[in-house]
Amino acid sequence: MTHNHTLTSSLRTSASTGARRWLRRGVLVAMLVAPACGSIGCNKGETEETAGTGQGGTSGGEAGGGTAAELEGAPGSVAPREPLVDPDDPMSDPNPQTAPAPTAGTGSGAGGTTGTSGTGTTAPAANRWGARDSEACRQPARPPMSAAARAHIQRGVAAANNNDSDGARTAFMAALSQDPRSYHAAFNLGVIADRAGNETQALEYYRQSLRIQEDYEPAVRGQVAIFMRRADRAGALSFVEPLARRFASNLELQAIHAEVLVANQRYEQAWDAARRALRCDERYVPALRALVKASLAQDRKELAQSILANALSAAPNDAELHYLNAQLLGRETGRAREVVAELERAVELRPSYSEARMELGTLLLRSGNYQGALTQFEAVSRLNPTLPAVQLNLGDAYRSLRRWQEAKAAYDRVLASSPNMPEVYFNIGLMYRAAQAEFPGLDQIQALQRSRENFARYRNLMGPRLTRDDPSEQYLSELDRLISRAQRAAEEAAREAERAANPPPAEAEEAPAEEEEWL
Repeated sequence: MTHNHTLTSSLRTSASTGARRWLRRGVLVAMLVAPACGSIGCNKGETEETAGTGQGGTSGGEAGGGTAAELEGAPGSVAPREPLVDPDDPMSDPNPQTAPAPTAGTGSGAGGTTGTSGTGTTAPAANRWGARDSEACRQPARPPMSAAARAHIQRGVAAANNNDSDGARTAFMAALSQDPRSYHAAFNLGVIADRAGNETQALEYYRQSLRIQEDYEPAVRGQVAIFMRRADRAGALSFVEPLARRFASNLELQAIHAEVLVANQRYEQAWDAARRALRCDERYVPALRALVKASLAQDRKELAQSILANALSAAPNDAELHYLNAQLLGRETGRAREVVAELERAVELRPSYSEARMELGTLLLRSGNYQGALTQFEAVSRLNPTLPAVQLNLGDAYRSLRRWQEAKAAYDRVLASSPNMPEVYFNIGLMYRAAQAEFPGLDQIQALQRSRENFARYRNLMGPRLTRDDPSEQYLSELDRLISRAQRAAEEAAREAERAANPPPAEAEEAPAEEEEWL
């Protein structure tokens, strides 16, 4: 029996089957406009309809002036079964423009109809989430950056894209020197530190960015990512909640707040937070993503599918929506190929999407596509070389390909940072058990003994967490038999070698009696 302790860093999820028959233009989701049903979900049989897919509204894919030029903050894997917060944009915009205030839809969708007033001007469409206050929804202007700082940031981005962390760091420091108000540069320095595994320094830079621009969304997401990696959900909430309240017109902060509330299992409040953004922009994708996550957490699959279909109609190229779609599909049997396709689409849309790569690599590893899994884990490792879960998965892929020394090197990197992680000892035990005499520098018995030692270490670290059916006990029993058999075989081989080296002396043959000569 093979049993891998592969860490996937996220909830096991998958995607919706698309728009359901009740997904109709002009129909509202009862859950989005009525009070939420609480953490236990609504009663069976209640109507759950999704927001219309009319043309009204904006996609809301970007908030706060972020562009595709943004160095991605805090990507990577996390501790076992902890969700990963991975900002969408690859680099901080060096010269952000004030984001226009979100507007309600002007098409013929469910939010209302387009008409003309008596003066000939276009009347705004109604917002299905409630009355829209233009002033409350307007994002305040942000200060421009100096041209010199902008040039340094662009050089830093180019260096980062070429995996030149030192060059990128130097350029971003120069940008801060030229313009101490460059919150983009401070944020990007935090990203570099975060990717290098220096969370303390990363937090300092993220906080510096927020001291300059208090509601800078990528820096908020960067800090939230570290809280979540540390499994400090309450800390993440204490950090983001006051910001969301203070900057009510920042729609992305409302969406981040909603996601953190979901992580804290405060589902009704999560729905309320997302609604605050949807009142300004009825198709604001980050808020819709948060509601999909809330629905999944509440095990409300059909509602999650409906909201996700609406979000995908607004933003078909949003990588995280495809990742969520993979999560929804994963809850159904017989959808493995579709799950893989959705994860591949997410990675295609955002190559630095580490969580999607980790999930995809894990599925490929389980299906026997070891080379495909290795490709995904190597890509994540380049972005997150110090994160233990990444190295553990990388070691598993090498082990499956019987590349023993590379597997051991990956596991050693895990041990260097997390010497008390039980899973790594389990997987090292598997490695030595599979390699046996193939492992460089070891004979069969030595490899089997090392396997046994690592399984024993795993059980010792697990302690009371061990379940009755934990496979390590079966492996230890099997290893005892294999070691005994190998020792007997070695002893017999030694005896045979000794006999061959020291053959018994040959018995002297009796000489034939000489015939007497008769005279």
